Amino acid sequence: MLVLHLLGHNYISEDGVPFKVSTKTLALLTYLTLQRRPQHREHLAELMWNTPDALRNLRVELNRLQHLGLKLFPARQSLLELRLQTDLDQWSKEADTLPESRLSEWLSLGSSLPLSGLEDLGSDAFRAWLDGQKWAISQQIETTLSRVYLRALQGGRVGAARLIRVHAEELGVQLNTIQVEVPAPSAVNFERQEVRQQFQRVLQLARAVPQLVLLSGLHDGGNRELVQQLVAQSDWQVIQMQAVVQSELLQATFLHQLMRVLPPDSQAAAWKLLTNPSGTGEDLIRVWTLVAASGLPLVVAIYDLHLLTPFLIDSLRFAMDLPISLTLVLSSSALVGEHVLREALGSIDHSRVHLIEVPVLAVQEVMEAVREQQALLNADQLRAYATRVVQQSDGWDLHARALIGSEFPLSSVHTTPPGIVRNTLLSELGGLSPLLRQSLARLAMVYSPLDRNVASVLLGQGAEETLVEGVRQNLLVTAAPEETILMPHLIYQTSDVEDGLGFVSEPLRVALAGTLTSLERREIRSLLAAYFVPSNPALAHHYAQRAGLEQPATSLLSQAPEQPGQATVPAASLWVKPEISAPATGMGQTSRQECRTGNGYRVALEQGQLQILRRGLYGPPPSLQLLWPSVPAGHWHLVARLDVYDGAPTWAESTRPYALGVRAGQSARLIFGAQATDDYLEQGILHAPGPPIPFGRWFVLEGLGDQGILEVSVRMVDIALTIAELRWGPCTLLPVKKSMAVLSDHYN
Repeated sequence: MLVLHLLGHNYISEDGVPFKVSTKTLALLTYLTLQRRPQHREHLAELMWNTPDALRNLRVELNRLQHLGLKLFPARQSLLELRLQTDLDQWSKEADTLPESRLSEWLSLGSSLPLSGLEDLGSDAFRAWLDGQKWAISQQIETTLSRVYLRALQGGRVGAARLIRVHAEELGVQLNTIQVEVPAPSAVNFERQEVRQQFQRVLQLARAVPQLVLLSGLHDGGNRELVQQLVAQSDWQVIQMQAVVQSELLQATFLHQLMRVLPPDSQAAAWKLLTNPSGTGEDLIRVWTLVAASGLPLVVAIYDLHLLTPFLIDSLRFAMDLPISLTLVLSSSALVGEHVLREALGSIDHSRVHLIEVPVLAVQEVMEAVREQQALLNADQLRAYATRVVQQSDGWDLHARALIGSEFPLSSVHTTPPGIVRNTLLSELGGLSPLLRQSLARLAMVYSPLDRNVASVLLGQGAEETLVEGVRQNLLVTAAPEETILMPHLIYQTSDVEDGLGFVSEPLRVALAGTLTSLERREIRSLLAAYFVPSNPALAHHYAQRAGLEQPATSLLSQAPEQPGQATVPAASLWVKPEISAPATGMGQTSRQECRTGNGYRVALEQGQLQILRRGLYGPPPSLQLLWPSVPAGHWHLVARLDVYDGAPTWAESTRPYALGVRAGQSARLIFGAQATDDYLEQGILHAPGPPIPFGRWFVLEGLGDQGILEVSVRMVDIALTIAELRWGPCTLLPVKKSMAVLSDHYN
């Protein structure tokens, strides 16, 4: 079946395969299809050619169609009529029965200006007709998007509604929501006081001369809502756009949105620029002249930047020299890095370039945002809820809002990120080649640290190149089996000799793996099952089961545990005090300082307290050690709480997880929240399980300890552990504000 494609670049296809015809023929077929009534040959000839030999040219094009096997018109008929099926018809029809699983794919079909590629064809009359058709199709797209958006809101599908709204903003489409009385999708707002203060200072400077903001963070998604909040209740007008490589599309999106804020007497000039671009540098001057003439204080934000195109750089440089109130915002995720943007900006006045980093969410920040919504929770339950949101969301605003909106139970451990999060993560990878993205998706099926050998099994000769490019793109990071952070300054450094790699986050790994088909996943699991038989038969058996295979031809060998050895055991018994009130936080410690390791551990100091969070890869949990300088022997005291606790998977029983380990000098490592109940030796160190600790509330551990380097350790797949107080002999290590003066000389 022939399909005429009107959304985006204009072309025809047959059974899904593009069918090559001349641009004149394409214009002719498009005109006839959209006119939907018979047309005289003479009229068509004049419309398309407007020359003395127009009729002959028309006959030539019709003969070419015959030779291509497209017998669309009867021979020697003066009236021509055609009604091809269009992608616009299919797109509009599917809107009424669209499943949420196909929402992103459906939206992508209407992501460009309609009828692109025909602008320079035909007579003046044809080009005028074309402008009118573009406007009519744009209105149809707006109506259809509004209809789907309303249905999503009324059905309570907040993530889908937000995705449609963001897409509409990218196109410059105004959604019709007059009939909706449903709360906005992003009802939960986080204060972001530090970012707000920095942005307000930039806006003050921008009143006099244009300023440029590089807005960076772990992810780009969610920054739209943040920018909207930052300028709320002010006279600044906001234009928000998605970055695209095509300069024509970026300019058209800008003009579409600009018309919404321009005064009526300027809108006609903007529409003329939109429908009749010259394709030269003069367009750039005319667009910004419109902005300058309006006198509006304007914030222009561009998101998901992978690179700065020459057109965008020229536009930024021109705008920065205008005598207007203007704030330009370029937003990118950590997957790109603000250094890429800084290098591309070149000669732009760096005194007017401001780096504003959006930090990860703090637990206290989430508690304040949801306090009214979760009014039925007591203080312990509210902290547990907020901690789980921060742990599951990686501290990312967009993910946190989705989790809060889903009202997930406090006891659940989420393994699959919400749809809006998966879609946003994948959109941030839009700059990757299809081959690299497919290769990374295959690697995302591995449940253990990546190395060259396992990558070669899945990717063949392209393995090395994929790993190198994944590291360069900051999608893969070094992941050692054991990691160390020096306290109290959160100093973490990977080793150059370590060759294990892991994905930068678990949600990203899950999102990539989800792009594979079920057949591809089964094939990859079969390969991994065969590969792991010699080295890890339990893991091989797990892959085989997931692939629907019989058990691998091997006996599942159990490793004999090391026998207990000689080590110093604490002189006094430990005891737990589970019923205590919430400890006081560090005075003046309102900001959050966080360090992230290659294995996904996040160690943070917030209000003087220490937090250890991990949303783990579905694999053996790595070890994390936090080391303080040497402490004297004596009585120690620790106040903590455990709000997320998930150990090793069933096929990784040889790795013994625990939620908290404490050790000083050469003594045994005391472990809590462990599956083991008897002492055991691991890597020459005696591990002594302590008494059970409570879950979801504050508790106290106390005992007598040796002198030497102090180590607090964790080994968990998923964890949220908060330590509010830690004293060892005369040394107060937490809250950290009290300990800085005591310990600072150890790091000089």
